[in-house]
Amino acid sequence: MENQAEITHLENMISQHKKTLYIIEEMLASFGVDQPLHLVNSLTMEKEAIARYTKQMESITGTSKEIEKSNLLASLPRRPYFVGREDEIKTVLQSLQPNSRTFIIGIEGIGGVGKSALAIELSYRCIEDNLFESVIWISAKESVLTLYGIEPIIPEAKTLSDILITIGTSLGNPTIGNLSIQDQIKRAYNLLSRRTTLLVLDNFESLSKNEQREILDFLRRSPITLKVVITSRERVSEGQIIRLQGLSFEESNALLEWDAHQKNIRLTRDQNKYLVDLTGGLPLALLWVQGQIAVLGYSVTQVLDKLSLDTDIPILQYCFNHSWDLLRHSNEKKILFIMALQPEAVSRTALKEITGIEDSDSFDNGVSDLLQLTLIEPEPGRDYFSILPLTRRFIRTQFTGDRKFIKQAELKIAQYYVKFLSQKSSFKEWRGYDDLLLDRNNILSAAQWCYKSMQKKQSSSSSLTKRTGNIAELLVQIGVQFGSVLWQRAFWYDRMTLAHAALSAAKLLSDWKSVSTFARNISWIYFYQGDYLRALHWADEALSATTKTEDALLIAAAKRSLGTVELRLGNFDRSENLLKDVLKTSAEFTSDDYGIYSKGFAEYGLGDLEYERGNIRAARDWYQKALDTWQDPVRKDPVRHISYALNGLGFVALKEKNYDDARRFFTEGIQSAEEFGRIDELAKGQFGLASVCFETGLGLKTALTLVNESIESFQQQGMQYEVQKSQTLQEKILKARSQSSPPDQQNG
Repeated sequence: MENQAEITHLENMISQHKKTLYIIEEMLASFGVDQPLHLVNSLTMEKEAIARYTKQMESITGTSKEIEKSNLLASLPRRPYFVGREDEIKTVLQSLQPNSRTFIIGIEGIGGVGKSALAIELSYRCIEDNLFESVIWISAKESVLTLYGIEPIIPEAKTLSDILITIGTSLGNPTIGNLSIQDQIKRAYNLLSRRTTLLVLDNFESLSKNEQREILDFLRRSPITLKVVITSRERVSEGQIIRLQGLSFEESNALLEWDAHQKNIRLTRDQNKYLVDLTGGLPLALLWVQGQIAVLGYSVTQVLDKLSLDTDIPILQYCFNHSWDLLRHSNEKKILFIMALQPEAVSRTALKEITGIEDSDSFDNGVSDLLQLTLIEPEPGRDYFSILPLTRRFIRTQFTGDRKFIKQAELKIAQYYVKFLSQKSSFKEWRGYDDLLLDRNNILSAAQWCYKSMQKKQSSSSSLTKRTGNIAELLVQIGVQFGSVLWQRAFWYDRMTLAHAALSAAKLLSDWKSVSTFARNISWIYFYQGDYLRALHWADEALSATTKTEDALLIAAAKRSLGTVELRLGNFDRSENLLKDVLKTSAEFTSDDYGIYSKGFAEYGLGDLEYERGNIRAARDWYQKALDTWQDPVRKDPVRHISYALNGLGFVALKEKNYDDARRFFTEGIQSAEEFGRIDELAKGQFGLASVCFETGLGLKTALTLVNESIESFQQQGMQYEVQKSQTLQEKILKARSQSSPPDQQNG
């Protein structure tokens, strides 16, 4: 009050001196250029007085503004350590600018994701940047999570009147609560119109639906001087939406390291990563776990086990109980159950079919409700939905309430993906393999369920029940259909695991064709990874299984696998006999797609054999035959395999020092491998082209880049034989570059 009186006095003095100044200026103007000295001196004195009083007032008002800013900061919740969310902060601050037409910003996300922390950070930044004259924080939070459990608290506001009273108190009218509700609204509008104000409504979902509607109606009619930030676990029906997800690993790790320093504990980076993976980067969960370790004395292992196994821990209840209790229809729970049964995002099509919700409107309404409750997230760029790991953990704790549906759903998931694979995994659909791989982990999870269910049933019963047989057939179909996709895209570890599981199912069904196929799959993976003795074992098993069939092409496929392994073991004669047997059998199936496929690989294998023997011309002839076979227009299968033959021809040309031909063959081989997704052949082509660059002495930098890329690819695929050859070439290139003096030769 004292400052205000002084400011008023100074304002009056400035006003008086300005009036005198104007009068003197008018008098001086009447004299023209011949102005009296006493009037000139008076003019100067008035200007000095105005400047002096203005400076005094600025000093007082400046101090007042600093005090006001300090009071605003003191009225906010304590500012927590904050990390990440820079994109969200930038977006919100832009919307809070005076020239922005956005006036309500809704920050939404599941419990514990950091909505309140973001709103607090925004409030502090707005005050620090003088973006608003007033910032009012109002929380409807009814409970807090402590290390010991969930504790109730008294909310700051539950009704529109509570909010209006807080606005009035903050803006200098503490008696506003004595008025009727309509007069409170009018008075609040009047107060808000006088100052630019940021209103933050935290935990908006805690208010009743009726109160939410009344508050939003009040906000819609508010003056343009007001901007509003609302945090909620549910979709805010007004304004701009900022939807929060978990922190990235680096952001989570920074938060954990800061908190660990405060609590004087230490988790390893691997433990932090496990914790982040388990929580999906939810800040509240991360800090709660470290609090359990630091304050309550639990070991890291105990807390992490508790988080992954305990169905009744407070963090799960705090983050999800509110949203779960709001689910209006069984359809929403069905959708969540299906998503929780799978490890990754699920397509809309899969969800609709597996849940059995036939009515499209009912299904879409269920998805909409879950999106509004932030229990599921839409995947950018595709019609898929995901849930956070901690959300999945909570939903799985609810399985006991509907065991019958869960049991049926597990089977329906496997059936769905078998049907899905039958439509998408054939050789005609190779261009869609990358899309199919979006569901890779979900498909493998379905296969794993089949395997575990089959094993469990077998351990409890010696006879093959109809249900177990059906599950085994599903696993075999997944193994056959998805195995080829995994093979072509070089997911060899996944294919190995799937092949072993499917092999056990095929044996259970006495399906010897499939037994041979899966044994052969396993043999090829060991072969490419350089484990030739294991490859030989499984090739023999594949051939043995075919004796129980009368499928000539299947027998030929097993012989081709065995012949290729014998070649690498140095048994050239046996390899030749086996591969020529394959060629002879394939000649009987000239119009059969698999027969042509088999013929081409037999010719390619014989090319490899002659190359190893040193018969380069013969090798070239066989590789050319393979190329011609795979380019046969009669063949239905696209020319997915010609990169093998092109690379073979490239190595022959390289051996013969025909560098132009070698470069051409390897370049075409790389192009083909890239087009058809043959990752192993792409790496071989890169290795071959690097060899050309090295041997010609031109483009050593390019050679090094190519060989480095091939080594990385070979290592990822476990192709040890090729890794060793590439590393040897890499050493030669590095040595050549170090000895090469002309800069253009190194940089070519």
